[in-house]
Amino acid sequence: MKILFLVLFVLGCTQKYVDYDLIRKVDFNKASYERPVPVTQILALGRDELQECFNQWLFFSNAENEKQQRIGEFVRALCPGKDYLVNTQMVETWWTTIIYTRSCIDIKTLCGELSSRQLNTK
Repeated sequence: MKILFLVLFVLGCTQKYVDYDLIRKVDFNKASYERPVPVTQILALGRDELQECFNQWLFFSNAENEKQQRIGEFVRALCPGKDYLVNTQMVETWWTTIIYTRSCIDIKTLCGELSSRQLNTK
């Protein structure tokens, strides 16, 4: 029983899931996300995925802060040449022990392309 308590004390893990139905890459800000309202239809063509992890030993860096600061760059790097991401799934994982921390992000998305057909906005 003491060993189980000790293991739980020295190891912590969390995972966070977020889904976005539409992202305009140039405007994306995770903290203040607002769904864009395009004037044309967005078609989902192709897929893209990005996985990145940040490591921290003792107190020499902050893996979670580094990851949070880079999320905008990661979103803009997905689907080169496309302005929109459709049905984006973002999974953030963070785990820590007393001396080591690892913070990861996994982003899966469909690439969005503008359709030539105008949407009826009435």
